[in-house]
Amino acid sequence: MAATDLQPDSGYSWHLLGDIDILKSKPCRKVFMQGGTVLALFYVAPDRFFLTNASCPHARGPLDQGDIEEVDGAVGIVCPLHYYRFDLKTGTSSSGLVLKTYRTEIRDNCLHVLTPLPVSLNREGNEMQK
Repeated sequence: MAATDLQPDSGYSWHLLGDIDILKSKPCRKVFMQGGTVLALFYVAPDRFFLTNASCPHARGPLDQGDIEEVDGAVGIVCPLHYYRFDLKTGTSSSGLVLKTYRTEIRDNCLHVLTPLPVSLNREGNEMQK
C-alpha cells in the first residue's frame, strides 16, 4: 500500500483511478476531478503513487512538468517556474507554501484515491481508463 499521511477530510471518499500497471507507464500524468479541478499523479518506482493539485500554490506553475526528486528518502516535485520543491507526501516546502495532496492506496493491483469528487484520466468522464 502506498498512501500519504494526511487524515481524510470530511466529505472525501475513495475513488478507483485505474490499473497500476497502466499508471506506472508515466512518471507523471494529469488526472481530472469532476467539476474541473486538475490534479497531478506522480509515480515513483517500485509502487509509490502521489496525487496533488496540478498547479503550484505560488504562481500556478505546471507541476506535472516539474522534476521528481528524492532527497534523504523524501520524494518531492520541483516547480518548473520558480523551482520551489514540495514534498509529495506532505505537500510541505521550505518556503512555507503547502501543496494540496490526496491519499492514494493500491488495492488488488488498482489505484484508489481519496478525493472529494470522482476522478478520471480524461476530461470527458470519470470512468476508469484502460
